[in-house]
Formats: sequence, structure tokens, C-alpha cells
Amino acid sequence: MQQKILLIAIVGFLVVAAGAWFLFSNGGTSSQNNTQELSDTVVLVNDEEIARAELENLEAQIAAQQGVDVASLDAANREQFQAQALDTLIANALIKQAVANSGITATEADIDAQIETIKSQFPDNAQFQEALLEQKISEADLRSQVAEELAQQAYFEQTLDIALITVSDEEINALYEQEAAATEDIPPLEDVRDQIESFIFQQKQQELLAAHVQELRSAADIEILI
Repeated sequence: MQQKILLIAIVGFLVVAAGAWFLFSNGGTSSQNNTQELSDTVVLVNDEEIARAELENLEAQIAAQQGVDVASLDAANREQFQAQALDTLIANALIKQAVANSGITATEADIDAQIETIKSQFPDNAQFQEALLEQKISEADLRSQVAEELAQQAYFEQTLDIALITVSDEEINALYEQEAAATEDIPPLEDVRDQIESFIFQQKQQELLAAHVQELRSAADIEILI
């Protein structure tokens, strides 16, 4: 199970606060009419077209992740749900464009190392291949997505000053006390200190990314068509 979760994390999506960005593959449709409908452009991001299929696929993934029955939502909540998914697609497009414009790419050695790390989480190659089949991607697709993810990580490290992020003892203690007040039988601080520090660090990363996405968006030419 852990191995499959790891692969899903690589080929599924990464959510980062309000500036969420997603990596995902599109599914097909069986009806010609549906295919035409789903291919309609829903937004232009600096002249890059985002198709309705991408929006609906992302909505389905978010709904599954959050346990939301989209069909049961009223009009206002349905509109809000769609707007959040659309914002995520816009953010993702902006980040991909920024990475491409920066010229940052992943090296073949780094890609190979990451692929081997993923494979090492599986008992054997057969189970790795089975997981790929379940995710409906090829090894070449995985490699492409890993390359994109590594390039984005390098871009974030260079652009967002992640190395300057620090977590103080005061922040760790404050969050622990907050959780202790709301949770029974919480483990001693020394047992969960590393997890709390990591959580706070990730929150600060998310804040930096959200702010950067907002900067990219304010400078972008975005036309929403729905």
C-alpha cells in the first residue's frame, strides 16, 4: 500500500495552500459529443489553452481526495468548487511557464536517481509495473513527470529562498500547546517535535509559493472563458 501511495504522489498531485499546483494525466471519453465538449477551452493563461477536460478531471480528483459528492452540491457551492479547481489549473500553468522561461531543467542523472528511488519502494519490478498500470501511465510518462517535478523543485529552491526558512522553538511549542489543548492523549513533545517542525516548515513553504503564484498571476494575461 505504501508503495502505491508513493507512486500516486509522484503521478497524482501536489497541493500547496492557495497556490496549489497539480500534476495529473487526462482520461479519455467514450462519446464523440462528450469528447468535443470536454475539449472546449475554459481559460487562456498567457495564450496557453486549458481544456474543459483538464478542469473536469481535476474536479474529479479533488472530489475523490476530499470525499465530496459534486453532484450533491448546490449551485453556489458547485460554482465555488469549480472556481477553486480553475484557480489551481491557472496556478499550475503559471508555474510551468515560469520554470520553462527560467531555463531550469532536471539532469538525466537526477531523473535516473529519482526513478530508482521510486522503484526501490517496491518489492520487485513486477509490482512497480502493476502500479504503473493501475495509474494508467507508462514508465516514459513517469519519467517525464519526474523530470518536470524536479525542475519545479529546483526553480522553487532558487526563486523562493527556501533555504532561508527557519522554525523557532517558540513556534514548535506554540503549535504543540495548541494541539494538546484540542487532542486527548497527545504524545510528549519530544516524540513529535520533528513532525511539528516539518509541518511548520511546510506551511512556510506553502506561504512563499502562494505569494509567488500571486505575483505570477498579477503579471499574467488570463482570460476565463466559462
